[in-house]
Amino acid sequence: MIDGDMRKPQKTQNAQKIQKAQSAQKAQSAQKAASRRMRSAVRTRMPSAAPVRAGYQVKLLVDPDRVLDADGLPTAAAAAALSLGAPGRFEVAQYMDDAGRSLNGQGWIVRIRRHDDENRIRLAYKARFDIEGDGTDPAEVRRVMDRASVHNFCAEGGNYSVQVNLSHTRATLDFTNKKCRPVPGLAPGELPGLDASRALVLDRLPGKLAKWAAKPAGWAESVTASSRLHGPVRQANYPGRMLDHAMETQVSRLRTASGELAWFAEITAKGRTLRDAVELRSDLMGKLRAEGWLLERDAFKTDLILGR
Repeated sequence: MIDGDMRKPQKTQNAQKIQKAQSAQKAQSAQKAASRRMRSAVRTRMPSAAPVRAGYQVKLLVDPDRVLDADGLPTAAAAAALSLGAPGRFEVAQYMDDAGRSLNGQGWIVRIRRHDDENRIRLAYKARFDIEGDGTDPAEVRRVMDRASVHNFCAEGGNYSVQVNLSHTRATLDFTNKKCRPVPGLAPGELPGLDASRALVLDRLPGKLAKWAAKPAGWAESVTASSRLHGPVRQANYPGRMLDHAMETQVSRLRTASGELAWFAEITAKGRTLRDAVELRSDLMGKLRAEGWLLERDAFKTDLILGR
């Protein structure tokens, strides 16, 4: 009897311990469930940023003295190595900005272009944002997209095409609004004069430029009204292939700092993704460098055209 009475309190204590452990376990499970619900609610309220929907282009300069003859035509060696055929397209372009390059100073490029002898003018209003580094880091592209969103540019682009450019060491994120207008009365290959160009640009001025937040109302219209023509620049585009990848060689004559005309040769190629474009740039640079053709500088000829 004495032994039985002593065992009853011990059983009661064990049962109480088990009950407390079960209660603690239930409380911990409830706390974890509440935490999961909270994280789910946060994800619902704060969706992850959309990826940048962009095209990707590699732009590299090649030495015109090594790949072109005196008339600006590809040499036999360059044509063979780059699998060049006849020019697929000729074009002529001019740019609009004032003497102080006010538009370009805010990252805007306004271009008037005509392909071959087509009966229309192609207007392009391009907002360009520099990417930190050489463009290899996706996080830097994302950061530039966030900076562009301050000016109402978005990952989907809207009525702007979005493109990441990778050159030798510089990379940019471009948003381009393209418009077309008929060109009655112009001869083949001719572009409109200054007054007509100003009127064209003002007539189709996109809202993002007209309402540029960094400047007062009417700024873009005022700059355009006092703008001058930069150009024209005529360009021949040769389709080709290198390293089993489609590319294009663009040949034009640009005015140098001394005022002389010199040949300018650029190779461009498209990538499907940022990683694809980064690898393609590296491969093309290696091949062109081995041929002795690569110019070790960036290929953004708009800066050269506006600076002359």
